[in-house]
Amino acid sequence: MQNIYSLLKTAREILTNAGAPDAKACAEILLSLALNVKRSKLALIRDSIVSARETDIFNGYISRRLNREPCAYIAGSCEFMGYEFKVNKNVLIPRPETELLTEEVLKLKINARRPSALDLCSGSGCIAVSLSKLGDFEEITALDISAKALEIAKENARLNRAENINFIESDMFSGLGEKKFDIIVSNPPYVSEEEYEILEPELKFEPAEALKAPQDGLFFYKLTAQRARFHLNVPGFIFLELNANKSALIKNIFQENGFQNIEIIKDYAGLDRILKAQI
Repeated sequence: MQNIYSLLKTAREILTNAGAPDAKACAEILLSLALNVKRSKLALIRDSIVSARETDIFNGYISRRLNREPCAYIAGSCEFMGYEFKVNKNVLIPRPETELLTEEVLKLKINARRPSALDLCSGSGCIAVSLSKLGDFEEITALDISAKALEIAKENARLNRAENINFIESDMFSGLGEKKFDIIVSNPPYVSEEEYEILEPELKFEPAEALKAPQDGLFFYKLTAQRARFHLNVPGFIFLELNANKSALIKNIFQENGFQNIEIIKDYAGLDRILKAQI
């Protein structure tokens, strides 16, 4: 039997040699899961012997990771904006770029009143829940076409005690009636068929319908630009995560549909990642 330090070292080397990203972090996350201890505690108990049963469980997790299954799906959860979110194959795994999108929404002040917000294509609910916990919103609506995704979003709202969120199963704007909001925020599907074919293996585990979009990846941007005005109060704001390769095209789409004060915000890598606009 091995101790914690030895198991982590071996797993990290195996994952690194296999080309799996974030080998160290993933090995620690999966071992803490197998041992049912907090990841932060591993360094304190590094000399502890791991039982044969726990080793088998951990090795099973590592085998799944070697198959390039995302670490978050194996663990069943991930962190976003300082909160823990459940994830499974029915929802995208929240990413740092989407944290930046959420932070930009939280910066917005609308005439000192409590705004309403629509989280379009909500998925795991990470944006809606984070806005509920960290912002001062009168009401938040989380909308998704997937009933299975909404179940995860509802569970994440319960786990994080986010109480001012309404959940709507709808194909984009079709189920909203005449309802209007002060803010619309969305991380829509934006990967083209060609781009999807060359994505890293981990992304092929995530729901394709939450990644891929017709019309060279622009379909949901075009639909949002055409329909959002009917669901925004005046003044109303929209925040969208961008396909960085097509930010200029997307900006033009919103300009042509009457949006003003359009701003493109870069992510941590210096790529065009967020569109902010006003109606």
